[in-house]
Amino acid sequence: MYMDFEKAVSFLGRFAPLLRRVPQRIREEVFDVRLSVHRPVMLCCRARILFLKNDGTVSAHASADCTQVTPADIEEIFLRLCGYSVYSHMDEIQSGFISAGRSLRVGIGGTAVLKNGALKTVRDVTSLSLRIPREIHGCADRLLQKGISLRGGLLLAGAPSSGKTTLLRDLARVLGTAGRRTVVLDERFELLADSFDLGTCTDVLQGYPKREGLSHALRCLSPEYILCDELGENDFEAVKAAAFSGVSLIATVHAGSAQELSSRALCRRLLALGAFQTVALLSGRQNPAVCAEIFRAGDLLENSGGGSARGLRPERRAV
Repeated sequence: MYMDFEKAVSFLGRFAPLLRRVPQRIREEVFDVRLSVHRPVMLCCRARILFLKNDGTVSAHASADCTQVTPADIEEIFLRLCGYSVYSHMDEIQSGFISAGRSLRVGIGGTAVLKNGALKTVRDVTSLSLRIPREIHGCADRLLQKGISLRGGLLLAGAPSSGKTTLLRDLARVLGTAGRRTVVLDERFELLADSFDLGTCTDVLQGYPKREGLSHALRCLSPEYILCDELGENDFEAVKAAAFSGVSLIATVHAGSAQELSSRALCRRLLALGAFQTVALLSGRQNPAVCAEIFRAGDLLENSGGGSARGLRPERRAV
């Protein structure tokens, strides 16, 4: 199930009526709508990029009859996404995105404004990337059929657009529906949407930084499981503080292979911490929210010096 495509593209000004003409079969492939100054509107699908034409059809190649995004388009759409109150979104802009409604996140590109070497905000916005969230009922069930235990913590790893958030969302549904007290920490406004089912026993904390969200969940919501969106370098101390508190953590990281998992400093630190005993590596964007391999954290750490990691199931097969 996909978020209402028309609802998602309704923020995109003069391009919205054209995007509504895109055939349903193509809509269901789209995970990203990208707008960049002086370029056509791009529809990023699983295995291809399509360009929006002026008549509402799409083309595999950019041509003269494709739409052209102007600086005025970007400015108008940016303001619309901010609800015509840029100031109220400054914290998000500083992190490189805007949240527009529930579960709709838009990445922004432009010129960095630094203060004392730290990113303060972004000005002269030149590109917008609207992520289309999706819901795939059953993708978590297929993962759990592998026989893994979530009690020791689970780290979902995959390349960008490989379905990590989709799988995390469905894990929340499975746990919450099964009567497990579950908290979803949705810092970047990606996991919750009006039509998405996160389970009866699931609480959602949106917009909380990891440290504050994890602390609040532990102190106030008595969870059995806490699910977090993407972990970054600045989140390690927050995870460390929440580890071994009697709660199982499930989170996502960017890594496209076992070698990348073993090579990234953040991933090695998370695995060595012991809060995630199992790692599920996703297949990729052409087969989103599907697990390719499962590893023990210890096996990945043992192989961090080289060689291939030893999985719980040595064969590379889809779940």
